[in-house]
Amino acid sequence: MKRLLNSHYLLLVTVPTLLVAACFFLLFSRPVSADSGQTGVMKGYETVLVRDGDTLSSLACSYAPVKSHMSEKEYLEAVVSLNNISSSEYIRAGEYLLMPNFC
Repeated sequence: MKRLLNSHYLLLVTVPTLLVAACFFLLFSRPVSADSGQTGVMKGYETVLVRDGDTLSSLACSYAPVKSHMSEKEYLEAVVSLNNISSSEYIRAGEYLLMPNFC
């Protein structure tokens, strides 16, 4: 009798756990687009050494036409998101930034 209760308990715990795991997998495994409405999926990134005089805007202006089909503003938002910084933060020479590649 005890063995039967243990198998029922195992079944009652295992099945809901597997269902919850499957739901999370389905919800979070699809490709995610950025909040800015970007249509592309990031295919990689390039590590860039910030030089004296570089700004987030100047880097976005340089890389947007080469690494994406986005406007400079959209690309800047992608850079900010990828590097987990705010668009108002100053970058310093000697730091490294990740520049997303959408092409």
